[in-house]
Amino acid sequence: MVGLAAATLAISACGGSDDSGSDDDAAAETTPESADTSATADTAAADSSASDTSATGEPTEPQQNQPVSVDGVPLVPFDSEATPDPAVGETAPVVFGASFDGTPMTVGGPTDNPTLVVFLAHWCPHCNDEIPQLIELEESGDMPEGLDVIGVSTAVDSGQPNYPPSDWVEEKAWPWPVMADDEESSAIIAMGGTAFPFAVVLDTDGTVLARRSGGAPAAETQVFLEEALASGASA
Repeated sequence: MVGLAAATLAISACGGSDDSGSDDDAAAETTPESADTSATADTAAADSSASDTSATGEPTEPQQNQPVSVDGVPLVPFDSEATPDPAVGETAPVVFGASFDGTPMTVGGPTDNPTLVVFLAHWCPHCNDEIPQLIELEESGDMPEGLDVIGVSTAVDSGQPNYPPSDWVEEKAWPWPVMADDEESSAIIAMGGTAFPFAVVLDTDGTVLARRSGGAPAAETQVFLEEALASGASA
């Protein structure tokens, strides 16, 4: 298990096997200090200094952190021992940010499809194990149909392995869009993340269907996702 202090946030990471249903290598949990995560979307992309081109039109280097703003109330920090998860059924805050190249991205709010949001730290061994499991689920055709997937690179540390994360996700062949969290880890705090990897399933109206901390084999993740989506369909 690896400890991380990121600015005013301390998230204990990484989680082991799925911490939502296992005590095996469970991630210790800390309570984040409340940063101002209720800022509105007006300060989102407008404040971003990163872009995929410079003023001269030349390509710029990928930015490993991007500005993030959050519209809404942060979810309660995830606790694997809290059953049921009090965040389920709540409206998730909307997170406005950008990819490594500055392309605007949004997590939360109304969407065409349900969304799996996966928070990953490049230096986290369990995140490195989780990515191929998710790719296996996709390539086998067992990823639930109509489910969108978004990665969020968070807790960036230039002194840790697999830096920079923009290269790391390419080397891991991550096939989905990736948002770059800011230096304060505002995106994962907003969703109540307390360990890595951290997953949130959102319905098309932005409500939380499920959360979990820690990695799992592809088959377990398939069950987790199918149960989450079924709960939304029956609501």
